Amino acid sequence: MLLFESYFQNAFGTGVRVIPMVAGLMLGGLTGERLTARLGLRVVMPTGLVVLAAGFGLGATTSMSSGYGFVAAWLAVLGAGVGLAMVPAMDGVLATLPEERSGSGSATLQTVRQVGGALGVAGLGSVLSAAYASGLPEGVPEAAGDSITAAVTLAARTGNAALLDAARQAFLSGMDLVLLVCGAASVLAAVLVAVFLPGSTAEDGKTAESGHELTTAR
Repeated sequence: MLLFESYFQNAFGTGVRVIPMVAGLMLGGLTGERLTARLGLRVVMPTGLVVLAAGFGLGATTSMSSGYGFVAAWLAVLGAGVGLAMVPAMDGVLATLPEERSGSGSATLQTVRQVGGALGVAGLGSVLSAAYASGLPEGVPEAAGDSITAAVTLAARTGNAALLDAARQAFLSGMDLVLLVCGAASVLAAVLVAVFLPGSTAEDGKTAESGHELTTAR
């Protein structure tokens, strides 16, 4: 039986199993940059955010019996959505800056992205932790409420199959909630971008050279 914690419980396993997401990210980024030159940010960015929301939605349907093939599929969709939305967005911002300020603009964007990512991980991690703890039945050992890893370790040590099943189900329910929250935020962002972003690309369709690491290797 395959579960989230079996996919992401160690660094090496995580690195191997998120390859589909990285592949989707690269494909989405390269495709999004080319589509932006033809269709503009107002079309490409909402499309990417909708694809991202679809990936989150698929992820939220992961069950106790889901195999890695299903997880790999929605990870790839997630990556494609991020690439379609993020790379054109960063390029669009850089295209509005004078050439002499492109370096500082790129550095600022990277800083904002990293800070935003850290805050997002902290916030969503708190949601997951709270949902996981609240999903455990009463009477479980206090240590099991700290994390799924602690619960799995404790269950294996004591041979408590009921604790293991309860912890897995609680973790899966927490992940479903996190993914649904992310999907809803992506849909809201897509609507806001479609409504408020100008329809024309920066500088009458001209795009600045991408400062994103996905496209600098071309």
